Amino acid sequence: RHLFNFVEKAFIEDVIPILLAACSCKLSHLLTNCIQRIARSDLDQLSMEKELPCEVVDEITSLRRKLQIGGPENPAIDPIQEKNIKRIHKALDSDDVELVGLLLKEGNTTLDDAHALHYAAAYCDSKIVAELLDLKLADVNLRNRRGYTVIHVAARRREPAILVSLLTKGACASAITNDGRTAVQICQQLTRAKDYFARTEQGKESNKDRICIDILKREEGRSPLIGDSTASLMESAEDFHLKLLHLEDRGV
Repeated sequence: RHLFNFVEKAFIEDVIPILLAACSCKLSHLLTNCIQRIARSDLDQLSMEKELPCEVVDEITSLRRKLQIGGPENPAIDPIQEKNIKRIHKALDSDDVELVGLLLKEGNTTLDDAHALHYAAAYCDSKIVAELLDLKLADVNLRNRRGYTVIHVAARRREPAILVSLLTKGACASAITNDGRTAVQICQQLTRAKDYFARTEQGKESNKDRICIDILKREEGRSPLIGDSTASLMESAEDFHLKLLHLEDRGV
């Protein structure tokens, strides 16, 4: 009963792991509740296809048609552009930023049209996000249809290297979602207090959730009028990447 109540009140992204658990444990009533909740939400088709089982996506899509909820996400979308967007996403799935560049030259679809940075921040390796940013062809503070900037998506991913890459390229840490949350609040909601405050044992990897929260807290509190803020962040980024390399060398 507690989970049923939680599903109705939770942010929609937090319903996804409950749905997956309900699928795995064959909890049909809870699964139905999750499906109905997602069907009534603004969760986009792409996110569902990337994160949910195919049969569940089909059921949610069918239910949305019956309930006439939301209607088509892009009623005026050009089929050619839709095809180009899918090709860009597929290239990102293959970690092929060079191919992404070629696709941009071929067609009239931009990285912003494809919400490519949002996609990469959610599903790609941190190196791909950095390479995509280096193209300098995307708005790092662009909002998707749900009102999320790239930093909000990255906050849910909780990968420090991605956050640092975005912030060094001008992502606004204090941007607020349509439901009133900042990136650091998103991170905090996904992190247990005992994990955040737990001491890191010598030789063990630092808690990535805590690193993300600390990075975002620092940047959220930094005044955009301070002239040396970018330089300071670049120094922090270099220090962070050195720590990552140290962890990789230790085989973490």
